[in-house]
Amino acid sequence: MNTHTFLLILHVVAAIAFIGPMLLTPRLLHLMRDAAGRDTLHKLHQQIAVAGWALLAGGLVLLYQQQWAWLQMGWMRLSLALFIGAQAIDHFWADKVEAKVEAKVEQGYAQAGARLGIWLCIKLAVFLIVCALMIAKPALLA
Repeated sequence: MNTHTFLLILHVVAAIAFIGPMLLTPRLLHLMRDAAGRDTLHKLHQQIAVAGWALLAGGLVLLYQQQWAWLQMGWMRLSLALFIGAQAIDHFWADKVEAKVEAKVEQGYAQAGARLGIWLCIKLAVFLIVCALMIAKPALLA
């Protein structure tokens, strides 16, 4: 097995570790009602964050090995823009909203997580589009 194949396998594993738990997160927002549930969601969020950084770093190493040639492809530029854009929105907006939602849930507001749940579904859809672009490498966006 050569280095490129090994890095590609690590990249795919990081993608699974990133997307897999994210598929569950919108359905698990009800766990915010108690301290143990909030702790579980916090650990899940940390795993998603670490896997996301590993995914991005692995992807950049793969791009470097290809001498940045894939950056000329439209699907790659779109994938990077979607990935980095969603991560930036998540970092600068959603993390702050999450802290406010936790405080409201502790006060007993049942509908406090709805806005966060909508964002998580949108974020999941964006990352699934990125996965589809990475797998299909569409000629339309070449």
